[in-house]
Amino acid sequence: MDEEEVVQVYKPLYDAVVPDLDYYLRQIDCRDGCPVNTDPRGYMMALHAGDYLEGYKIARGPNPFSSICGVICGAPCELTCRRDRVDKTLTIRAQKRFLNEWYGMGKEAHIRSLEMSYARGSTSPEPNGLKVACVGAGVASMTCAHDLLRVGYEVDVYEMMRMPGGMLTYGVPTYRLKNKVAINECAAIEHLGAKVYYNMKVGRDITLTELQEKYDAVFLGPGLWKSRELPIKGADAPDVIRGIEYLRVKCAEEEWKIGEHMVVIGGGNVAYDVARISVRNGAKSVTMICLETRDEQTADEFEIEDGQEEGIKTLNRLAPIAIERDDNGKICGVRVQEISSLFDYTGRFKPQFVPNAEYVIPCDCVALSIGQQMDMGLFNGWDKKDQLEMAGGIIKSERGTGRTSVKGIYAGGDAAFGAALFITAVRHGQETARAIDEDLRGAKPYREYVGEFTEISPMRDKTYLRTKWALPTNQPPEVRVNNVNMVENNYSEEEAHQQSNRCLQCHVNPVFDGSLCIKCNGCVDVCPTNCLKQIPISQLNLDCGEGNARRAVDNFYGVDSSEMEEEELARMGTVMLKDEDLCIRCGLCAEKCPTQAVTMDVMNYTFRWIG
Repeated sequence: MDEEEVVQVYKPLYDAVVPDLDYYLRQIDCRDGCPVNTDPRGYMMALHAGDYLEGYKIARGPNPFSSICGVICGAPCELTCRRDRVDKTLTIRAQKRFLNEWYGMGKEAHIRSLEMSYARGSTSPEPNGLKVACVGAGVASMTCAHDLLRVGYEVDVYEMMRMPGGMLTYGVPTYRLKNKVAINECAAIEHLGAKVYYNMKVGRDITLTELQEKYDAVFLGPGLWKSRELPIKGADAPDVIRGIEYLRVKCAEEEWKIGEHMVVIGGGNVAYDVARISVRNGAKSVTMICLETRDEQTADEFEIEDGQEEGIKTLNRLAPIAIERDDNGKICGVRVQEISSLFDYTGRFKPQFVPNAEYVIPCDCVALSIGQQMDMGLFNGWDKKDQLEMAGGIIKSERGTGRTSVKGIYAGGDAAFGAALFITAVRHGQETARAIDEDLRGAKPYREYVGEFTEISPMRDKTYLRTKWALPTNQPPEVRVNNVNMVENNYSEEEAHQQSNRCLQCHVNPVFDGSLCIKCNGCVDVCPTNCLKQIPISQLNLDCGEGNARRAVDNFYGVDSSEMEEEELARMGTVMLKDEDLCIRCGLCAEKCPTQAVTMDVMNYTFRWIG
């Protein structure tokens, strides 16, 4: 290096924010991960304390379909759970099921639970004279109806099936969810005032034109009731089973005769539902073929593992080429070819076939389960069909409101945003109900949060860190394949008590009082996750985010830090940083502090609807 070359050394800048109430709310990671902001931390703590009624109220409050979520929810709350960064995530869904079954899963229990809702309004509002039609009695539509009824709307629901629940009833096998659970939750919403017209298909028995003439707004939540077709030889024949249609029949506990040796094309959750229900429908062997590797499959891991235990064979990295038939025209196999990769270097879907690697998988029955699509018959006879914008085969809808390109027409659920979790459809129904109310009455409600912070002892019982993770048990495979009852057992009271104790309690936070700190670094040294760090103010990026760090420094010291040099900032003082991704709320920092500059504070919050 040239001796005269000037080398400039940049000190690291740390991004940080000064916490406010919204910040502390976001630290409850399970709540933040739930599409409807259910507070699992709250109901798990109540469960552990033995207050099951309070736990149920917290679980039910934001979600009119709490009971089904305790059984089959995809549990995005568990994906965001802070405990997953320590060892294994909390078993949130299973604990919700425990509370639901304790309270009751019958119709009368769900009717009583209507009073526990956090939604605006009440169970006996003043009628506002406005009428809304909901197409489909699935989760999105019935949630929208639930919320609109509570603020005085008259709501009629048009359902093409003989039972409510949509995919809950006709798409989820009874070994995962008993139909009665979904039907009872829908019955409670009918009790609230929703009038459901069963066996009434929009586009066949009534048109959207007629609905628009009769109602002030129309919500479309018809779901995705058709299976995607596979463009290979022989797949378009009527004897090739379409997965969604097959599930619709079998989930309603009706007959559908199949062959003895089934091949299911697909590797997602629906494909596993088709495969596992076929085992219970008399198939002697079920083989699944999918393009992806095991790691790439979109199915949940428990679906794959449970399927394997039930004798389902999965063949990965295979592309179906043709449905083979014998001389009598009956299915005798699926011709497949091995593939080496699915995507090119740009990430574009482009399967690469292995040369000379074709063979036939013998079978007498084939089911397609490679995706879902919308039944466009919904729009038959509608005079505004050409005005409705579509995108990728679904209704183009505004996120957060469900508004479509046609005034007065709203959409939500899978038909508007693609196949997703049931809890996401609940959110769609809630958001669209608010948008409809805003458009028809000018209402712009928002939730006002109030937080209260209370100091607690840092000497927390550390058994919560030692309690082992444990899921509910399943029925043995040899038992469950011979019946259609739920395969997952509920927690015992003791199991639920133990698992709820694993909650880290993310509403508890270490709080630092700079006026008492002597910079001994004891809190930093004792932290088991290295989430604390003391740095000079000069190493803090004061302008990150919304700039509240700079405002806090300026207000505390009475200066204009933007006019100060780095050396001046460094002499001003020290900042304590906490990495929220690492903090496990153990309280050791507060226990160690010799001056009580660090305390553990509980943030309890309440909210109310404004507007």
